[in-house]
Amino acid sequence: MATNMPPHRLAETVDAVIQLIDKPDASVDDLMKHVHGPDFPTGAIVVGRSGIRDAYRSGRGRIIMRARAHIEELRGGKSAIVVTELPYGVKKGGDAGIIKKIADS
Repeated sequence: MATNMPPHRLAETVDAVIQLIDKPDASVDDLMKHVHGPDFPTGAIVVGRSGIRDAYRSGRGRIIMRARAHIEELRGGKSAIVVTELPYGVKKGGDAGIIKKIADS
């Protein structure tokens, strides 16, 4: 079975389910005290929380993600941007991967 739903921490999800069992009329904001947002295995940075709230309220929402990177100084006075975490779902290698696209530009 396939889904477009992002992965979440099981412990947070269980806490939210227990909250719903104890208080069936709990609001989305009450549940978000337990489930803070998706837990992506590749790391990266989630930009803003409005997309997460929209997804939890209506079932549809955009979660905008950004790669985690830093700048390293190299010998000869040059600098390099080092990407340490890519957003979830971004293909790294192969002909359609981000590494090939960066190398081609």
